Amino acid sequence: MPPEVRWSASARRPVELPETVERALAAFLKSRFPKATKERLKYAVRDLSEAFTAERARLPGSYLNQPPVRSAYLAFAHPQQMLRGLAALDESVTRAGSRGLWPERVERVLDLGAGLGAMTQAYLVHRASEPWPSFTMVDHQRSALKDARALTTSVALALHPDRSPPHVRTAPDRLLPWLASEREGSYDVVLLGAVLNERREAWEPLLAALVRLVRPGGIVIVVEPAHPATGRRLMELRESALGMTTTVAPCTHAVACPLLALRKDWCFSTRGARLPESVAALARVLGHQAVEVRYALWTFAPRPDAAPFEAEPGTLGRIVSDEMDRERVICVDGERQRSRGLGVAQRGDLARSRGGVSDRPSSGRR
Repeated sequence: MPPEVRWSASARRPVELPETVERALAAFLKSRFPKATKERLKYAVRDLSEAFTAERARLPGSYLNQPPVRSAYLAFAHPQQMLRGLAALDESVTRAGSRGLWPERVERVLDLGAGLGAMTQAYLVHRASEPWPSFTMVDHQRSALKDARALTTSVALALHPDRSPPHVRTAPDRLLPWLASEREGSYDVVLLGAVLNERREAWEPLLAALVRLVRPGGIVIVVEPAHPATGRRLMELRESALGMTTTVAPCTHAVACPLLALRKDWCFSTRGARLPESVAALARVLGHQAVEVRYALWTFAPRPDAAPFEAEPGTLGRIVSDEMDRERVICVDGERQRSRGLGVAQRGDLARSRGGVSDRPSSGRR
């Protein structure tokens, strides 16, 4: 077997919310749900957390319209979803920018299945130095959208109290009917945060409906929970669309995913995160981790061959496993390779070849 290429990776900086935004979230929760004491929230968050994991099917489709559930979501899940969105945007904007695929000017952003607007608010945090675009939030939960608009205004003012908040349009509707009614080529960036995993229908019709709304030069960012079934379905959706899209992230190649050949593997990212202290405290009470976020990601341009990848073949890979016997598995151009010396890296980090080879034979495909 050929000798193994040496790889190196740098740890990514943990994502965090500005303190002003943390205070804005806490103030909104207190004003919107004044009876949501710490004790009440503890039990409500525990029930919601269980429903999101082992018992997801028992949550009704309009769960955010229920005040106890919404208060628990705001207190615990919403800040974490913002951090996932922030991590996904960080990776997507960097990768797209290196290939000339990030829109030169973002004027209109669409947040599909917006819920309480976590993806929109993550966008505000990540792009706070730029002029605000206008946002369109679509969700069938009418009262949740009302809170999403108010919360988005609060976050924008927390970031820039001297600047007018962005224009926010809300559309209380089901996704497919709304997509069919909207004008083609209307949006520069389309955001979907934890939307597809809640759909019992096939995902392909939604993909086909949304891509026609993206302006030439636009980008779609899909962020889903790091669950095995959800992650694999997202990988399958990407593979089904190879002929009509150009992947920006997470992949470093434009070919079929090698992890789909393994029934127990799926692609997701782990990113260090500093959770707000109130969220971290609830996480510790529940026995959850409080130092990272995990998510599955697919960012793409809705047109084929939009740009070449940012590195020569064989020189850029993605870490797709946890450490096993001091080794990591790296996805390189649709192939799986093993490498040592990546202990500081996390799953989802990019690895670059160092131009040399080790004296240990390659493990080849796992």
